[in-house]
Amino acid sequence: MDREEAKNILQLCRPGNESDLNDPLIAEAFELLEQDSELQVWFEDQQAFDTQICEQLEHIEPPADLKASILAGMRAHQMQAGPEDVIEFEATPPEQPEPAHTERASTVAAHTHKAWWRNPWMGIAALFVFMVVIFNVQNGDQTQLAQNDPALASLPAVLPFLSDQIDGMNVFSFDKKDTNAHQLQSYLASTGAPSPKNMCEKLASIPTLGCVTFEFNNSKLSMICFQEGEVFHLITADAADFPDACPKSPQFYEIKDKAFKVWVEGEQLNILTIHGTKNDIPEYI
Repeated sequence: MDREEAKNILQLCRPGNESDLNDPLIAEAFELLEQDSELQVWFEDQQAFDTQICEQLEHIEPPADLKASILAGMRAHQMQAGPEDVIEFEATPPEQPEPAHTERASTVAAHTHKAWWRNPWMGIAALFVFMVVIFNVQNGDQTQLAQNDPALASLPAVLPFLSDQIDGMNVFSFDKKDTNAHQLQSYLASTGAPSPKNMCEKLASIPTLGCVTFEFNNSKLSMICFQEGEVFHLITADAADFPDACPKSPQFYEIKDKAFKVWVEGEQLNILTIHGTKNDIPEYI
C-alpha cells in the first residue's frame, strides 16, 4: 500500500470513532500512518477538517413530525402487504402422509405473514416507504409555502431539489475537498462540470470546504461550499438548461430554513444559498 492509496482509505475514518480500526483495510493504512510523519500531518488536518464539517451539519434540524411520518408509513405498508411478503411452511414433514383434515390448515399456514423485521425484503420495502414519506413531507412543506406566499408560486423546481441535496450531505459527499476556491474552480472545469466563470476577490478569499456535482433533469449543476462563520453554497449551471429558473434580475427565495439568491451572468445560472433568511446572504455576492 502506497501513500496515495492510504490517503483514500484514511479519508473514510470518522473523527473520534475508534471502531473504524476494526476494518482490516483501515488498520493496514494506519500501520503505514505510524511510519510516515508527513502522512500523519495530512491525516490530522483531514480529521480536523471533517470534524468542522460534521459540526456544521449538526445544525440541520430534521422535520419535527419525522417520527410520526415514519410510523405512519410502517402502518400503511403493513396494511398493503402483498403475496410477495409471505412465507410458506410445510404442514407436516415430507416423509409422513398428510392427513386430509390438515389440508385447510396447510393452506392457511402457507399464507401466514412472516414478521416484517425478520424478512430482509420487507426491510427494504419499509425503507423505501420511509423515503417516500419523508420526500412527501418535505415537498408538502414547500408546496404549502408556495400557496401561502405568492412570491413562491413560480418557485423554480431546481431549488427544492438543491435544498434536499444539501440536507442530505455529509463529510463523504464531496467530489473534492480543498480550502482554496480557485483549486475547486479548476477541478470542476477539468471534469467538464459547470464552474463559476466570474468569482469576486472577496468570495475567492474565503476558505472552502469542497465541491460536489449534481444532475437534475439530465442537466449538470456544480456546488462549491464556503465557510465564513456559517456555511454557504454557490451553485452554477448552464442557463440554457434551466430556463424556468433564469430571472431577468436577481431574485430571492426562502424555502424552509434556507434562503436562495438566483441570478444569471452571461450564459451561466448562479444560485447562492445559506441556512437562514435572505438578510443573511452576503452583500458582496
